[in-house]
Amino acid sequence: MHESILAQQRVIVLSVLKCDKISAAMKNGRLYINWLVVITLFLFITSLGVFLMYIQKNLVSDQCAYGQDMGENCVCSSDGVKVCDGELPVKDRSVSEFTSNGLTYSVNFLNLVSLNNPPKHSVEFTDILQSGNMLRVVVDLNSMCNSNNKVAPQIGFYKLDNERLILTVISNLTDSSFNLQCRSENIFLIENFDLNSKETFKLQFQDESGNIYQASICIYQGYIRNDGDVYVSKDSQMLCRCNNGVNSCEKR
Repeated sequence: MHESILAQQRVIVLSVLKCDKISAAMKNGRLYINWLVVITLFLFITSLGVFLMYIQKNLVSDQCAYGQDMGENCVCSSDGVKVCDGELPVKDRSVSEFTSNGLTYSVNFLNLVSLNNPPKHSVEFTDILQSGNMLRVVVDLNSMCNSNNKVAPQIGFYKLDNERLILTVISNLTDSSFNLQCRSENIFLIENFDLNSKETFKLQFQDESGNIYQASICIYQGYIRNDGDVYVSKDSQMLCRCNNGVNSCEKR
């Protein structure tokens, strides 16, 4: 009887020891598996970070939207590259040799364009004001807008030489929501404007397709006058009006 009890006790002790060994092995096994998971996650996150950095560097940082103002008198070309004053490639002739130095440009929404009642003129010089060395020109244009009556982002440029002043804009139409034709008021304010007093001086607008539109202006005593403007001579002796590019004056 005593020997039977001792035998049973030995079986119990061996069973407990065996269970402890199995439990320890299972614990060690689980610990090993958890480390594999941690290492795998670490490698995945590291690889993902490297991939995202590559994407940002090669597909985002070096690209820009056509017409985007890049600052420092630079603009985004149609190739998505930052190009500065006078350095635009051949395919961007619409703004080649133009500048924005000394120019303050703004654009306002006027109205949507109805296909049944389109504007008479694609480009219209609605106001010209010269005061000292400051020139302000307002041009109404056909532009692209969205359903919220917002004009697509634009940048203004100009080119000035002894014979003429050419104004132009480029639009950023990468946002497909700008799909409605509208009329916009485009304001060019040029500082340090020095007018050559030639009566043959021309004021023009160049659209984004390269088409040139001539303003019907008059040059009188060193000032640009818009068609229909009424003005007085410097000695206040003459009252003049600009009629289709001709100064029509009479004594006051």
